[in-house]
Amino acid sequence: MSNRPTNPSLRLGLSRTCLIALCLAAAPLRAGTVQDLNLSAPSIRQLVKDMVWNELQASEHPSQYYRYVERDISPDGSSTSDQIATPQGYFDRLIAADGHPPSEQQIEKNQQLLDRLAASPQLQQSRLSDQQSDTERRDNVIKDFPNAFVFTYAGRDPQGSIMLKFRPAPDFKPSSRQSLVLQGMAGELWIDPSTQRMVKVDGTLIRAVKIGWGFLARLNKGGTFLLEQSQGPDGNWHQKLLSVHFDGTVLIFKHIHIHETQIRCCFTQVPRNLTVREAIKRLQSGTEPPEDWQARLDAIQKSAASN
Repeated sequence: MSNRPTNPSLRLGLSRTCLIALCLAAAPLRAGTVQDLNLSAPSIRQLVKDMVWNELQASEHPSQYYRYVERDISPDGSSTSDQIATPQGYFDRLIAADGHPPSEQQIEKNQQLLDRLAASPQLQQSRLSDQQSDTERRDNVIKDFPNAFVFTYAGRDPQGSIMLKFRPAPDFKPSSRQSLVLQGMAGELWIDPSTQRMVKVDGTLIRAVKIGWGFLARLNKGGTFLLEQSQGPDGNWHQKLLSVHFDGTVLIFKHIHIHETQIRCCFTQVPRNLTVREAIKRLQSGTEPPEDWQARLDAIQKSAASN
């Protein structure tokens, strides 16, 4: 299991266990390019397999760690945090709540958590274990992606990304509980041809899907999933948008409502060997994110809403 943690700020509930969240950094690419592919069915399948291999390598072996700004939006409101990723986990400082500066009480609560983390190796390890479990569940879905769908070539977008349409493969057998949601999903996938990394995936549940083994849980037809990545100036790829909207039921009587959006911007490298104490000290030092962080997050959110 990799030491690469996942973001502790956003708790997507069932969506975390069912859906894809992409990696923050690039890794060595599987050999081969797509310039010479004729994009026949076998070529498309190989392209998707290579893309998945690259995504998993980036997840398991990050080449770099970053500081960035993240906005998490739910029906209860929004929170924005200044975050730092390290080999020991992700740590964050609240910088906005519902579009306004955080209250003194919120700042104090966040500060107390950071102080406890800095002083407690046990708390750090517990937090990291939770994050690694999230990573493992996500990677289980990524591993099944090539077998879960039938892909067809749909051309290229203005940026040169290869566009593929996908629909559920009739003979797909999920290898994990997390992959059950893929049985009912159809949509479009964009792949960067030079790096063979995922640029965007836009999926919709075209039929209801059972996602429970030990209990009866069901996601209704019509739920949507949108994820976008972008390549930074240093060549590494970053998740910039994750939007999940699903409804369903548990045990027939209890309703599931998963409506979450996560937006990220302003990635800057931090040392690979940054310790927990050093990361927390940086967050507490008073160093602020770029002045235009709010405008940049707003632009990504507006673009997603217009899709």
